[in-house]
Amino acid sequence: MSLTNKLFSLLGFAEPIALERFNGKNPLPEHVLFLSTSDHLNVDIHQTLAKLPINTIERDEKPSEKPIEAIVIDATNYSDERNYQNLYSTVQESLNYLIYNAKILIIASAISSKKSAEQNAFSQSLVGFSKSLAKEVGRKGSTVNVILIDNEEITASSDISAVLEHPLSFFLSTKSAFVSGQVLTLNCQKQSIQKIPTSSKKHKVALVTGAAQGIGASITNKLNDEGYYVIGVDIEPMKAQLISTMNNLHGESFILDVSANNAGEQLAMLASKHAGFDLIVHNAGITRDKTIAKMPEHFWQQTIDINLLSVIRINKVLLKEKCINEGGSIVCLSSMNGIAGQGGQTNYACSKAGIIGYVKSISTELSTNNITINAVAPGFIETQMTNKVPFFIREMGRRMSALGQGGLPVDVAETVAFLGNKSNFAITGQTLRVCGLNIIGA
Repeated sequence: MSLTNKLFSLLGFAEPIALERFNGKNPLPEHVLFLSTSDHLNVDIHQTLAKLPINTIERDEKPSEKPIEAIVIDATNYSDERNYQNLYSTVQESLNYLIYNAKILIIASAISSKKSAEQNAFSQSLVGFSKSLAKEVGRKGSTVNVILIDNEEITASSDISAVLEHPLSFFLSTKSAFVSGQVLTLNCQKQSIQKIPTSSKKHKVALVTGAAQGIGASITNKLNDEGYYVIGVDIEPMKAQLISTMNNLHGESFILDVSANNAGEQLAMLASKHAGFDLIVHNAGITRDKTIAKMPEHFWQQTIDINLLSVIRINKVLLKEKCINEGGSIVCLSSMNGIAGQGGQTNYACSKAGIIGYVKSISTELSTNNITINAVAPGFIETQMTNKVPFFIREMGRRMSALGQGGLPVDVAETVAFLGNKSNFAITGQTLRVCGLNIIGA
């Protein structure tokens, strides 16, 4: 044990478990325990699990004979008060079978005015339950997440399975190693199902701003691995680093200040050369930290312009000029501090909270053009910037998550690639935190 870990052990912080991340091999667990809080298993979930390259173990089998790497809990069928007792007994018993770095996924019905107050109470109770459970199992490197299915209208099981497959795969996989305590809602309405995107393009094109280093560079690498032709955007002082990053990917470099008045028009011209963008990742951002009492006006304006207003302005132009292809996606980088706030960062938190509101608000408008938009909110991620944080603050930032450690840029990149995938056409207007369930914020 290192001296740092000894010190934090004395303060009550356990030494963190090394997280198992995607290494190019099959990211899914071999054995998944499938349980239910009712007497019946949901057919849609069962069919989806059957599509995946995993061994599904149901409650009548004996999981103790096999290492269980994941549990899927079907909580979609609320009948009466017994569901709460079943939740307790089901989870308590199954935890004994789990190995380290396990995945627990709860699937439930979304809250709806068409459901009873008792049904909605149960769905909401699972949110609090999952976040608390995530903090209990996090010391073993394990995660807990919730998928809520919004299917008020009757749809075919095969359709719901198509919507559920990719999110279920992500949360069960090593690609979601630093995502825990999160809730994602799937829109399984008929009108959404009917918009399953298709594309005749030979090459998918992704645009990533702030791509020269750190999280942005990791995103470009991941998207390249996913088969995108990647265009990286950054400012003039980062030109050499951007060119190096993009040359390694056989991608393209584009020098641009995203806060420039004509940034949207410049990117529209670039889009026309590539038959439009299939994915746009708004990653560019800055911090200019000061308490608001001592903050110069240009600190405020620069942060708002780059982190928030540039996203709105650029999207407005690109959408008007139809530069985002049908079935395309937009992913915007928010931040945990936009949710929880942070002293000395009123400008930054304001801008990142604005991203969340913008994404939620414009998602309905974009859905008419079959375009999704979502946000990713990183927590403490190990980058060059965090390495400059004072030692004690940095170490506390690492330890203040359910997983007891900071994340890596690849954790953000995996989540961006997940939300940008066209298979996730039923996910839009949402913000997914990549924070290991930091104790700060919701």
